[in-house]
Amino acid sequence: MKNDLAVYCENKINQTIRKVIEVFHKAYGEEMKADGVNIEALLNLKAGGTLKGKEDQESHKKISPWKEAYKWLWNHKYLRWVDINAWEILKKQAKTAPDWIQFSTEQETASVGVGTRGLKPLSPRSSAPKNDPTVPINQPLSMIVNLAYPNYQMLLLYRSAEMKYILCPSFGYAPNGVNQPPMRLPQNKEVFTFEELGKEEFVAIAVENPVSLPWLIPREEEPLPEWNAERLKELFEQLEKQDNWQVFYQSFEVVETA
Repeated sequence: MKNDLAVYCENKINQTIRKVIEVFHKAYGEEMKADGVNIEALLNLKAGGTLKGKEDQESHKKISPWKEAYKWLWNHKYLRWVDINAWEILKKQAKTAPDWIQFSTEQETASVGVGTRGLKPLSPRSSAPKNDPTVPINQPLSMIVNLAYPNYQMLLLYRSAEMKYILCPSFGYAPNGVNQPPMRLPQNKEVFTFEELGKEEFVAIAVENPVSLPWLIPREEEPLPEWNAERLKELFEQLEKQDNWQVFYQSFEVVETA
């Protein structure tokens, strides 16, 4: 701040705050106005946090311009940043665990006894490279989740070009959660069917101390909860309170079958 603003001085904090608000006004003025922030009023605050003019002085007493700017950063700008960047951040943090997700037909699932501790790897579904597996379009499939984190809470997030869902825990796919791998999803009679060609992505977060958030409680009213910036922000806040959690990523290409 000293280098960028050239006015920082502990004895002249009001000057410093005004300079910071001026930077905000120049960089984000229109964006802040769209979010309902009266940034011009913040620029007109005098020492003590009251407006220089008479208008609205009573309602604006003891306003902290920096607090108002910070609230906007945290409640608006940061959420937009999370929405754009969070998935890529999770991908970069992900550990390597080859084939921790596998898809299989009903026949393949039955042949390896899914749900038992002796799960064997399913045969490759195509000749694609190992790091770029494929799944067939318009075929009913089961998902096998196999990560060596027993007794951990397993959060499974899904993203495609069109959708962002929380698969586990969820009322529609995993009402019982996943804490004893390997596990088959969905846990009911439903199946996965990919109806569009393209990339399907999955992120798993294995958490030693279960995260407690309202939207992680399976509810019939929201069978497949959507994940969004607000929910990821809440999740990150919870994860920051503990050290022992791991991230895993895997993607598939949905392809036509011969």
